Amino acid sequence: MTLSVVYALDTGHVVGAVAVTGDAEPGTVGVLVGPALPLRVVLEDGETAVLSLRDRQLAAHAADEEPGVFADPLVFGVEQVENTNSGVTAKPALLRLPPLSTPPEFNAIGLHVTVPQAVGTQATKVLALVSLGAETRALTGAIEPGETSVTLPVAVDDGPHGVLVLVAGWAGRLESVNKQ
Repeated sequence: MTLSVVYALDTGHVVGAVAVTGDAEPGTVGVLVGPALPLRVVLEDGETAVLSLRDRQLAAHAADEEPGVFADPLVFGVEQVENTNSGVTAKPALLRLPPLSTPPEFNAIGLHVTVPQAVGTQATKVLALVSLGAETRALTGAIEPGETSVTLPVAVDDGPHGVLVLVAGWAGRLESVNKQ
């Protein structure tokens, strides 16, 4: 069996996994997910929001076996790991990510995202998807060095919205977020 994961190019978050049996190659992202990967979340009002990651936002990786990736893919990321023993260039590896403990929230400007500790010396990429009725709005930004949060500008109506938040280096969150 070969494990293949589909991950977000911008942040490295795993958003899906498939096990292929036999000698079949898992294929490209388009073969695995089609033109977009739908992610579903039940909203606070009982409705279901569908957030779509376009195939151009994704990549595929044949990973070492990791059963946990099927149960909760968003807690894994694909990162470039150096092989210090052989001097070989970096290769992708599947890693477990620490939890993003603070839920995202809407404020007057947009979607506010907070990480548990200040970002180091380089900006940390943030990708968020927000449901706007039947549409998905993709938001990008970064948490700057020394900071713990960013607000991604977006105008949404009051009420529940499906939200996917991917902060590089932290487990992703897929949930219903209410704007009041």
